[in-house]
Amino acid sequence: MTEQEKEIVAKASVPMTVANIVRWIFLAIALLIVLFLFLGNKIWEGAEWYTAFTGRAYSFLLWDILLMLLSNIVRIIFTARYNRIVKNL
Repeated sequence: MTEQEKEIVAKASVPMTVANIVRWIFLAIALLIVLFLFLGNKIWEGAEWYTAFTGRAYSFLLWDILLMLLSNIVRIIFTARYNRIVKNL
C-alpha cells in the first residue's frame, strides 16, 4: 500500500470514527439517565421534585435514544463508504 493510499484510507476513516464516538456519547448519556431513574424510583419515590423531573427525563431520554439511532445509521453509512473505498484500492 502506497503512502497516498494510506492517506486516503485514513481520511475516509475519520467520519466513521467520529460517528462512532457520537454514538457512544449518546449511549453513555442514556445509560446515566436510566440508572438515575431506576435508583431514583427506589430512593425518592414520593418526592415532588423527582416526579416532576421524571417527566422531563423520559422525554429527554426519548430524544437521546432517537439521536443515538440516527448516529447508528450514519455510522453504518460511513462504514459502508469506507469499506467501498478500501475495496477499490
